[in-house]
Amino acid sequence: MKNFKKASILVLVLIMAMTVFTACAKSEPTPEPTPEPSGYVDGTYFAEEADFNAETTWKDNVTVTIAGGKITAVVLNATSSDPAKSDKISEVAAGNYDMSVAGSTSPWDAQAKAIQDYIVSTQDTTSIAFDDAGKSDAISGATISYGHFFDLVNEALTQAVAQ
Repeated sequence: MKNFKKASILVLVLIMAMTVFTACAKSEPTPEPTPEPSGYVDGTYFAEEADFNAETTWKDNVTVTIAGGKITAVVLNATSSDPAKSDKISEVAAGNYDMSVAGSTSPWDAQAKAIQDYIVSTQDTTSIAFDDAGKSDAISGATISYGHFFDLVNEALTQAVAQ
């Protein structure tokens, strides 16, 4: 029985020693994963419709910012053919562009923000299907026609592709 106690104590001491040495051993650092390149060159890119919409007098445009090879910001905006008007974002902020007159329950800038946030968070500009009017139910809070904005974002992104 004395030999069993001695052997048990020796085994416990060896296990404790191995635990201490294992815990104190230096481990090899885990290498950081290399991000996959997106093919986009960092910068700010702009795209605009060719003509003013005769019915609305607006010409939509987008500004896309790329940082670290990813889309980090998208701004949807428009300019008016009416020289008395500012850009659409400014007109909305000033209370001069009220979509509730047309029956919308959400202001233009809130809908534009939902679209912008979708593009930045998903990094996706090609998977949404649009109807003939450029509308889709894919983005919650966006009831405006926005297919053409996706076309403009894609146009801006063609400028950002690494050569």
